[in-house]
Amino acid sequence: MAKTVPQTRYPHAAEAAYFRDIQRLVTELGKVTLQVFDEQIKPQIKLYGQDSHGYIMDGPLDVIQRAIEIIKGLSLGIFVSTEILNICTRFLNAVNAQSKANIQQQARIIGIDPTQSEPWLDEFMRSSINENVSYISTIRDEFFPKIEAIIYQGVKNGQSIKAIRDQLVERIGMTQNRAKFIAVDQTGSIFGQMTAKRHQEMGVEKFKWSTSHDDRVRQAHRVLDGRVFAYSDPPAEGLPGTPFRCRCVAIPVFDD
Repeated sequence: MAKTVPQTRYPHAAEAAYFRDIQRLVTELGKVTLQVFDEQIKPQIKLYGQDSHGYIMDGPLDVIQRAIEIIKGLSLGIFVSTEILNICTRFLNAVNAQSKANIQQQARIIGIDPTQSEPWLDEFMRSSINENVSYISTIRDEFFPKIEAIIYQGVKNGQSIKAIRDQLVERIGMTQNRAKFIAVDQTGSIFGQMTAKRHQEMGVEKFKWSTSHDDRVRQAHRVLDGRVFAYSDPPAEGLPGTPFRCRCVAIPVFDD
């Protein structure tokens, strides 16, 4: 007979804080981009449009390139490696704290605390932190080729300044969406891996799939809600939390 155990609580606070931290970096990057565009690039676009030869080799295009390099330089003061590391470390610590609290409550049923000795945890934390540092750094690395293409293609195709600026604003918004994706995806994935590892470390062989029970749950996961699976034979979707942007959790099943 399966015993009733406390729910596995998803780390919503950790996810929200992580998104705020990444969003702050992206917002600052966006502000710098638009400020340099308005102050330095916009006047050069006007000059470019006034010249019949287009200044292909020098003139306004060279100034525009230097302005883009200024944005890149300023971004280094935003995406500081130590700050990114601190953001990721805080995030992993918060997810780990929620996971440990869940496991400690659930393990009381069998009278143990499996979190007292976890030799696997240090390496898991280090690798997860490094992975997330890479994700955040990639946001900046992928941003500049996009805005360079928007500006140069817009100038050479004769687009209006407003049209070019609007595309930059749209790109900044897409980068914000990327930040949200990272926060949600990594929270679910890391939390799901921690939960599965800790359940199995304390001898749990089965889990019950539980969704977040809101309108954002994908249909493929709705049909899994409440079903019991063996950790050795999970459903095709994988373990709860590990699919992209999954907020589902695993509840341990203790069999007498």
